[in-house]
Formats: sequence, C-alpha cells, structure tokens
Amino acid sequence: MENKVVAQLPKDFQREVKVGEYTFELPECPKDRKDIMGWDLKVPEQKWHRPKDVLGEKAFDALDDEKKVAYLSREFKRRREGFWFYNCGEITYLTGHHYFFLTYWRLPEGFADYKESDRDLFWLFDYTERLPTCLGLLQLTNRRDGKTARSSAIIYNIATLNKESYCGIQSKTGGDAKIIFKKIIGSWKKMEHYMKPVDSGDTNPQKDLRFEEPGTRSTKSGIKVYKDVINSAIDYKPSSEEAYDGTKMRFYYHDEIGKTVEVDVYNRWLIVKECLKIGRRVIGKSLHTSTVEEMEKKGGENCYRLWMDSDLHEALSQGRDSTFSGLLRYFKPATHGLVGFIDEYGRSVIDDPKEPVMGMDGEIITEGALSYIKKARIGLSPQAMASHKRKYPLDIDEAFYMDGKDSVYDVIRLNEQIEYNNTLHENFITKGNFVWKNESRTIVDFIQSENGRFSVVWLPKVEDRNCVTSVHGVQKPGNFLTLSAGVDPYDHKYTTDYRKSNGAFYIFKKFDVMDQDYSKMFVCEYVNRPSNPEDFYDDILKACVFYGCEVLAETNKIGLTNYFRTKGYYYYLMDRPYITHTSNSHKQKEKGIPMNSADVRQSLVESMEMYILENVGYNQTDEVYGKLYFNKLCKCLIQFKVDKWTDYDEFVGAVLALIGSTRYDRMAKVNTQLPKISQLVKTYKIRQYR
Repeated sequence: MENKVVAQLPKDFQREVKVGEYTFELPECPKDRKDIMGWDLKVPEQKWHRPKDVLGEKAFDALDDEKKVAYLSREFKRRREGFWFYNCGEITYLTGHHYFFLTYWRLPEGFADYKESDRDLFWLFDYTERLPTCLGLLQLTNRRDGKTARSSAIIYNIATLNKESYCGIQSKTGGDAKIIFKKIIGSWKKMEHYMKPVDSGDTNPQKDLRFEEPGTRSTKSGIKVYKDVINSAIDYKPSSEEAYDGTKMRFYYHDEIGKTVEVDVYNRWLIVKECLKIGRRVIGKSLHTSTVEEMEKKGGENCYRLWMDSDLHEALSQGRDSTFSGLLRYFKPATHGLVGFIDEYGRSVIDDPKEPVMGMDGEIITEGALSYIKKARIGLSPQAMASHKRKYPLDIDEAFYMDGKDSVYDVIRLNEQIEYNNTLHENFITKGNFVWKNESRTIVDFIQSENGRFSVVWLPKVEDRNCVTSVHGVQKPGNFLTLSAGVDPYDHKYTTDYRKSNGAFYIFKKFDVMDQDYSKMFVCEYVNRPSNPEDFYDDILKACVFYGCEVLAETNKIGLTNYFRTKGYYYYLMDRPYITHTSNSHKQKEKGIPMNSADVRQSLVESMEMYILENVGYNQTDEVYGKLYFNKLCKCLIQFKVDKWTDYDEFVGAVLALIGSTRYDRMAKVNTQLPKISQLVKTYKIRQYR
C-alpha cells in the first residue's frame, strides 16, 4: 500500500454490511472527511487510538462552564451515535457503545484495543436496537473473547444515557453474576468523574449501582438539590427463573447462557422477555453470551433450543416479523479475534500469512489462527476433541458439538457427516416452497426462495413430477415404489407448555440402480410450524403431489389425515408397513401407524440405527462419506433419547419416511417365492398419467 496521505472521499464508504446471517446498513458517514479521525495521517499510520480531543479530569475541570457543556454534548453524541476513523486507508464506523468501550471503559489491564471482531458484534447489537420488534442478541463464540468486558460497557452506557433505566444481570450462578457486577464497579470507579451521573453516594456498592439523589449525609454542607438525577440502576440477581419476574427493564444481560445447569435458561428467558415489553411494544433489549459446555447437560441443550428459536429465516418463512424467541443470533468463529492472531489494525489473521505480520501486541505473527487451532486438536481423544471444539469452535456445529456419551446412535458417524456437509457448496441444498399451479389443485411446482420452508437435494425429472398411477383400479401416487415420505404433524396452533413443537416431514428415495448417487437417502426436509395447521397440511400435500409419493403419518393425530381426505387425496396416505405389524395389528383399517406401541417404537429406533451404520459418516472401505445431508436431522439424531419422543420432531418424521420405504417389501418377497410359471402372468397393470 502506498505510503501517502489518504485521498479517499467519504462517499466511497460502503454502508451495507453483512454480519453473520444479517445484512443491514450503517449510518451515513460524515460529509467532510476531516470529521473522520486520521484523515491527515499516512495510510500505514492510520489506526485506532484514543482520540486526542478526549480530556482527562484536570483538563476538563479547567474549562469554563460553556466549554464544559459543549464538550459533554459532543461526547454524549458520540456515545449515542458513534464515531468515525480511518483504519489503514478504510473508513471505519464505531457504534456509540463501541466508542464508549474503547474510550472510557477502563479494564484491569487498561483500555481495550480495537478489533474488527468486536466491531462486528457492536454493529449487530446496534442493529438489534434499531429493530422495533427485536428483544436483543444471542452470541456464541470461543473462550477468552472479552464477552463480559464488552457487555459490561454496554450495560453502563445504556443505564447512564437513558433516564429511568433499570438494567439487570444474571449468570450461571448468583456468584458469577456478582463477579460481573464487581467488574462494572471497578471500571466505574476508574472513570472520569464527568462521565458519572449523580449516584446514591455509596463508594463501594455491593448489590446495586443506583444513579439517584444521595442522602443528605453524603453531602459536605447541608442539603443539596440535584437537578440532573437520572434515576437509573444496575444490579444482579440469583440465577433463578423468577428473579426478575414482573420487573420493567431497559436492558438485561445473561452471561454464560450455555453453561447454566442450575435452572432452565429457556424457561427463564420466557419469563425475562416479558420484562422487556409492554404489550406488543418493546421497551428494552438484552444480550446473551456464552461458549457451550457439555451439550449432554441441561445448559447446553437449553441453549441449543434458544438458538434454534432465534432463526430469523425460519420466522420469515412463517410470515413472522420476529423470531420465536424475539432474539437475533450470532456465531463468531474462534479464528476471528483470537488473542495472538490480530494485526496492528485489529484485523484477524485467520490463514497463514505469506509474509510475517505485526501483531497488535507488538509480536510478529507467522501462523494463522486456523492452523493454530487445528494443530491443537491433533491426537485428542473423542471427549477431549468435543471439549476443544466447543471452547474454540470453527462453525456453529462445533459450538454445539456432542461427544454422545448418552446418545442412542453412533455420534462419531453423525458428527463426521455434519463436518462433511459443512464442506459442501452452499447451494448443494436448495431452499424453496411448493405451490399449486392450477385452480383444480392437481399440479404443483417448486419455487426457489432463500426463506423457503423446504430444503431439497434432489428433484424428480420433469416427466416424473405430479404423476399418478392406477393399480387394480385404485389411484396411487406415481412414484410410490421408489419414494416414501414420513411426517410428524401437529394439530394445535400453540403448545400447552409454552414451547414450540415443529411439524417435521421428510422424503426418502429408495435404491435406484439407474441413479445410485441419489439412492437410499433423504432428499427433502421440512421442519417448520406455520401459525395455521392447515397451512402445514397443505405444504405436506403439495410436496407429496409434486414428488408423487405416499406419506406415512401417526394415526393419533387426525388433522392431517382429515385434510388429505377432504381435499381428495386420501390415497396419498400410506397404509401401515407390513414389517411393523404385530400379531394383533393386522386388522388395522385406518391409514398410518400408531406410535404408542413399545414394539413399534423399538422397531423404528432399530431401523434408524441400521441406516446410520450403513449410510452415515465416513466409509473407510470405500473412502466416501454418507449421504445424510440435512444437519438438522443429524443433530436431532445425536440428541435423541428414547424416552422423550415428543422432543425430537425431525427423528419422528425421518424414521417414518425410512420405515415407509419398506411398505411394499412384502410384495417383492412373495413374488420371489412363486413358481416360475407365475412370472408369465400379469399381476397388475400400471397406467401412469399426469
């Protein structure tokens, strides 16, 4: 890069940015580049430093009253609206919280350094503050990332910029929350006095920091009248679910959400989120941060549920303007902002640099963070590997990595499959929706959409779509011998325990000698919960019509069965597969399969176990990976517990599709036992039409 003063004009600044799953705009940069710190420096010299116009206490006290007001007005504006500086030739925006964190929030080791990884987090939190229906941000990242320091600065900045603002803290235990509070007090004590609102007068607060009029005993000369009391407060509570119940809050910080095992953090959030709203109006925001510890323990599982409930794409596909949790979610890979792998401009050194790079700590960097992390994993045991991946995850699947000590299925194979799936091209799985093409509702088309409710890896050839077959005068879907579907439906708009239960649907493609690349695999996935169950039933019907396959459903949930019947598609519902029958079940007349039988459940569990062993993970003999491409299903199978079927929608939908693929196996077995002469006799005639 040329060693010269930058000539770049502010109009070159790109406002649109992408952080994690979200794309949004930053504020407009100043029109005059002289309002951007570092404009007059040579490019290599442009980097973050505490602005020279920020005054210490003595310099501030030396100002006259008019200049003090002007100075405070400028700094408070920066704390609210942000700050601009040149960083190695690039115009860089700091949010108000980030500016306050870097400029005024003293840590035990001094002021924080600028890091792009921090910048992205502050950008995204600022975005959540601007969204009227959003309740905050859930962030997962690696250990030693500075989560607590950043969050503490945000708490103080919000509490002291807004009158009547009550801010609360919880962590995995009450003791941990107290530690965070003490860190806030430590930074507060070191802060310039002009950034401290009038407080209650306690020089060493133990339970709360209150910015209210002090008692008369704290004044040196008589009674004093305070005109600028903001009446805000910061405190912490025990980790119990009801600690903040009924409290109106401006900000809530939940530390170590993935490590909390004393209480159910999912249920606790259901209580706390109501403290940030008045009716439909959002009055406060929240920040939830953590690494995830043992996923088999309650903390990790509940954190995962909250993460899944913060999926904005799923919310948009349901027509919602906010996620089920009310939160946005953000995962930061361990390679971004890893201590020791950040250059002097705050940029993460992820890959091995071609030339040595000067680090922000003054040390030379010759290796990238990615190589460092991968080397640290060499030779680890499965349990140690799982722990390291959760502490220093490279992707969100590693953040929720399970070693599967209590899992029913082969976790090693499933984790291998997840890792392999993450290496595939992002367009390998196509998202979209099925739509009726004609008024008679007989022809369906598939429309790609980023927020589509369906995920597919294979579609039938054009001539094989929307096919219907006649067998012995009975109509059947045209591809019933090669495809099977399974569904775990729901009948109610809301669950009784305040938890979301999705409808899950899968299509399974049997072995096809003419198409072995797409054989013995799940080709279509639907995990969603439209607010109206009939929308869900219609989605399933359209998929079955398009693929030309029967669907196996539970008999005890009749909503879907009735919908297919009333729409004239009863023949798309599958009879109970022969191999699942017991000695007392052959007289069953209704379509579908009952799930209350222990024998049936055991049969389904074993069928999935065999499928995983044969078709999932790395096959060392053939040196190929399996073809279970849906990570939602892989993760569900890792977590699956036999005694809690209702918690695993994906498993139920997938295993019904799998067992449904055996529906006509009995026919094949019977035919092979017939005398050879019978092979000359037509057993049935198939007529196919569209």
